Amino acid sequence: MSTETLLNTASALTPVAQADIARVMGAYCFIRLDNGDEAFFHNGHWLDGADAASGEPSVLGLAQRAARAGEKFLRCMELPVPDSAEWCWNDVAEQLARSAVTVGVRMELIVTGCETRQGRGVHFCNDPLLSGINSNLWFPVRPDEDWFAGIERILVMNGVAENVVSLTPLRDNPSCTDWKVICNRKIIV
Repeated sequence: MSTETLLNTASALTPVAQADIARVMGAYCFIRLDNGDEAFFHNGHWLDGADAASGEPSVLGLAQRAARAGEKFLRCMELPVPDSAEWCWNDVAEQLARSAVTVGVRMELIVTGCETRQGRGVHFCNDPLLSGINSNLWFPVRPDEDWFAGIERILVMNGVAENVVSLTPLRDNPSCTDWKVICNRKIIV
């Protein structure tokens, strides 16, 4: 199947979320097409590129330095040039996300919720993204929102989960409540 056919088929499918692209590309991604064109992506967003036909300098060194500074791996990919004359790098990124093999898994988290004079909020315990750098990050929950909906909104918005399955109280006292959250998420295999 040609790249153009894949891109045309992809455009007829449901939209690809930015979180899906970032999941496939990782934090830092370098793509070189078979004509020598290059692109550097960070968290699924195009940052820089090089047109080989114009003799522009490679962006590989930039991608390597950025990944090293961010203390992450650099994913390098070599792909065919899309057949369409009017392709763009977003087409390539969306096709990568569509072609990735994903598996749905269940995930458990511990969440603390409390109501203070400043408002309602939740803290995700021991999560590398949602706990914060000093494990002191709190997310607000609207007063008209129940705890289940608020926690699900935060997990989905941050690309951590597809949805929340259950919210089970572990500890309930006047100042806070701890819950075990079970949610669905997709992982790339």
